[in-house]
Amino acid sequence: MQVKSIKLLSIIMITLSAILLLSGCGKSGSRFANQPPTIRITSFEGWDSTYVTAGYDTSLVYTFQQRIYWHATDPDGIITGYAFRVLDENNNPIPTPGYDYIDTTGELTPDNLLAFGTGWVIHYMQGADQNIPLDDPSARRTIWTSQKYAVINFPSADAYGNPIDKSSRFEVVAIDNRGAITPQPAWRNFCTHSDRPTCSITTTKGNPNNQEVGSGLKLSFAMKDTDPFITPVPYQYEFQMMKVDSQGNVIPGTESDWYSTISDDNRTDKINEYLLTKHTTPYLTYDYDEQTGQPLQQRTRVTARVTDLAGVVSIPDTNTVINFRVRPGFRPESIIYPTKTYALTNHHFEDYGDDTTPELTVLPRTITQGSIHYATPLFKDFEGKYTAVYSPNIKLWVRWGWWGEYGDVRDNSADYGDTTNLIAMPYGKKVDVVLDSKTRKNYFSEITAFDIRFDGEPYNYPPFPFSQNGVTDQDGKRWLRIPTNSPLGQTVVLTSGQLPAPVGTGPGKHTFEVRVVDLQDEYDHTPAVFTFYLHPYIEPANRNGVLIVDDDVDSPNQAPDALIDEKYANMLSDYTGPVDVYSRRTHVKGKINAEEDIRGRSLAFSDLQKYKLVIYHSDNINDTGNLLYELDGLSLFMMKGGNMVISHSHRLSPILSEIADSGTRPTFVTNLGFESNPKIGFLNDNNRSAFFQNAVACMAGYENMHLQYGTPPSFLNMVNLRHGLGTLSYFEEGHYTGEAIYKFGCKPVGYEIYPPTNDQYNFYNGKTVAFRKVNPSNSRAYVFGFPLSLMKDSETKAMMNKILSEVM
Repeated sequence: MQVKSIKLLSIIMITLSAILLLSGCGKSGSRFANQPPTIRITSFEGWDSTYVTAGYDTSLVYTFQQRIYWHATDPDGIITGYAFRVLDENNNPIPTPGYDYIDTTGELTPDNLLAFGTGWVIHYMQGADQNIPLDDPSARRTIWTSQKYAVINFPSADAYGNPIDKSSRFEVVAIDNRGAITPQPAWRNFCTHSDRPTCSITTTKGNPNNQEVGSGLKLSFAMKDTDPFITPVPYQYEFQMMKVDSQGNVIPGTESDWYSTISDDNRTDKINEYLLTKHTTPYLTYDYDEQTGQPLQQRTRVTARVTDLAGVVSIPDTNTVINFRVRPGFRPESIIYPTKTYALTNHHFEDYGDDTTPELTVLPRTITQGSIHYATPLFKDFEGKYTAVYSPNIKLWVRWGWWGEYGDVRDNSADYGDTTNLIAMPYGKKVDVVLDSKTRKNYFSEITAFDIRFDGEPYNYPPFPFSQNGVTDQDGKRWLRIPTNSPLGQTVVLTSGQLPAPVGTGPGKHTFEVRVVDLQDEYDHTPAVFTFYLHPYIEPANRNGVLIVDDDVDSPNQAPDALIDEKYANMLSDYTGPVDVYSRRTHVKGKINAEEDIRGRSLAFSDLQKYKLVIYHSDNINDTGNLLYELDGLSLFMMKGGNMVISHSHRLSPILSEIADSGTRPTFVTNLGFESNPKIGFLNDNNRSAFFQNAVACMAGYENMHLQYGTPPSFLNMVNLRHGLGTLSYFEEGHYTGEAIYKFGCKPVGYEIYPPTNDQYNFYNGKTVAFRKVNPSNSRAYVFGFPLSLMKDSETKAMMNKILSEVM
């Protein structure tokens, strides 16, 4: 049964094949010929034969720029491309702005399209290298495009650039997947018009307006146009240079040709800018005698004009001319911004800050054991050197710029002459002018590059190798030159790869140098230099000695500096280790006199970490002191196991409140033993409330201390007159976390000189006036709410010996 079925199927197939062969025999095959595509323009502007037939108005004048859409179909295939061209009023093909290359020879046009003529717009093939111009035969190019529309800028000017109503024709054809082309192009005729544009000229740094400029500047052009519904776009700007005399008359023989911003001579990549130097075409020449420096009786004038996309040219007016004097000798000046140069290590950071403040939103940070550590500027140590304490994860940012980069902008004007307020830089408005290093004048230049070195060698930046980007001075000094738009920008981040660990106990010295280069190709002859020292970390067990920080304002009647120094020296007279005295206020012979850094800090952690104990005193009751500015260094010192004594007055409360900043900077105050937002009581009246007579010891090992008056007298006369002190701080229970050392010893009720009332006595007597805080880092803080220098010498000496026995 199966064999019969197979035979039957074979007979049927043979029969069908024969029928098909007989039915096709003798036929021509035109039944399967390719049918050409059809195309039509779908835009409403312009006119074609259908408009004439319909009797529509064909005399309308259109704006020169037209967006023309088309649509093609193919009955037996698919559309694979389109070709279009523009014809002038004489039906000659012409290029237009945006479609500047056309196939005038027909070499790219297939034979079946040549019947309509040449001049079809040339395009890049898909994936072609578009750096090769379309008029280069090696470019991969074609007349076919997949565009469904074209923006055509029809010519609307005469041969002299004057605006006229001008007729043009647009044609477009389609090709299908078997090479068939539409039998006739779709076309539209247009009569178009363009208003005359206006041109203005200045420089990229403003209008010199007869001022002096350097031998390098960029002309800056702008165009205004009133053609409706069109964004003003220039085809080209042109300019002409000349010299004029003091009356503004052109000096014969000095007029140049007209130069175009789209020519190969333009060294910028922008149509609205043109670079002029001593080495460009055209080039700048000085309006001063280069030997004597005296001005010549001439100025340089530049006149400009613009051509719009319709070929219409502007006419001269007051905005198309600028005048200036080209003067030799201008140079930029480099700067390393101190507020933007900072480091971050395990031993150099700050841990406070409000992220909404302008500075902290950009400060680098890291998270260590749940705490945010922010980078902070390098300290200045006792020798005035920039320092940080090293750790292997170090990062150090150096940010540079130039004088004039930032300024104060008010009422749409920029003040870039003030180059002294470094604290505000670079947080001001970026105005990007370049000021001369000597005169501080704007000489209308730009910064083009940076030369950088590190530790005596060209900076190593692999994307810009020295072999291709190095410069060598006549003295052999080598620099890496990077452009302003390099990925580095204006900041380097130095890490342990460039900053090795210090060797031994001494610091490692490093130097970063930078100089800026301007459009004249002139560089700063006095580079900005940042030299810094990285110190090894000293463990608390290896520290030694005592540092006394003298933050008293010298006042013969309130706080005589020499006498207070003597008193603190006496407190430490039994101590045999090293003692250094640092004067925070004035440069005093025999004391360390440090410089302040950009934040007003003068106590560097690299110095503090050498000492076992720091004694800070601000014993002038009429002055708050500078403890606020030393927050960073002292915070690090205490976090890293340092011990501290603070001697202060009633002014301790406001200074600690300012340090705490409503609890946002808690570390220092909590290490001292206060709440994150300290609450400190105080007396502030040496006339009627001089009730404090002695500090009553309440901790084992400490002895009472009495106020010094009588014989010998106190250096504070009000103490002698009142037999008491009325300017001190006290600490309520629950508002400090340490252990009380001394209590308020109040003047008795009924005392013969300005006694307290019963209520006053009961209120003040027994208040804590000094306490000790032992921190988890094993650092210790001793806070005294009264000036230690006002107490009896023998008793403060005994007290200090006790403290030394605890911390040494």
